[in-house]
Amino acid sequence: MRGKIITILITVSIFFSASSVHGQTASLSLDSLIIIQGQLRDIVTGVPIPYAHIINYKFKRATISDTLGFFTIPMHKTDTLFITAIGYEDTRFSLPGFWPSNHYSGVIYVKEKIYHIEGVIVHGLGTYEQFKQKVLSLDLSKDKTLKMQNYYDKLLTEEAIKYQKVSTGFSFSLRSPEERSLHKLEKIQAEQRKQDMINSKFNKAIISKLTGLQGVELEKFMRYCQLPENFILNASEYDILVRVKELYENYKLLQNKENK
Repeated sequence: MRGKIITILITVSIFFSASSVHGQTASLSLDSLIIIQGQLRDIVTGVPIPYAHIINYKFKRATISDTLGFFTIPMHKTDTLFITAIGYEDTRFSLPGFWPSNHYSGVIYVKEKIYHIEGVIVHGLGTYEQFKQKVLSLDLSKDKTLKMQNYYDKLLTEEAIKYQKVSTGFSFSLRSPEERSLHKLEKIQAEQRKQDMINSKFNKAIISKLTGLQGVELEKFMRYCQLPENFILNASEYDILVRVKELYENYKLLQNKENK
């Protein structure tokens, strides 16, 4: 009898200890800060969405996606990101409830917004002939006509200076050196952000931890394990790890054949 009582007390003690530890872990995970590195894409075409607004109202943080749709923003586990872009429906993003890491990389798809415009009936001057007759019957003095002609001639001259036409048959405005430098810098920064996202999901440290390879063997496998950039950018971290594992199994078979 005494042994049964002791067993019951030990079981109850373990239960409450486990509940306490679980509560502390959940509290820590809810308060921890998670860095989101994402890319916005059209859900139908897959085209990147630039200049979208990503807002975390609860954490009071906001950012804008670059020309390739990439962005970085911090959030807590229970926060929600509000995403808005011209021509697209407002989107909300929340982390999965079981997310264990303090980092998240992935693609967020947004849906194009369709604007429904009701039909309208336009009432104007009627037919073209009616319009022509009303214009011809206008009583304009010569002074007013001359002033109007001079005004429009001046306006057309100013516009022609702004938009000079070239021999190719189309018009354009040349960018200033500052604008060209800024455009070049934006492209470099966008490319750098893309490489940072690739490196965060696929690097030597991750491959070494997954395969156990180090040194020269790790370098040889990295040369063998060439994943396309588009796959790394669009795939989740889990999909990348699965693909690397498959390639590693093939790599070991090749090594065994060479050693024989």
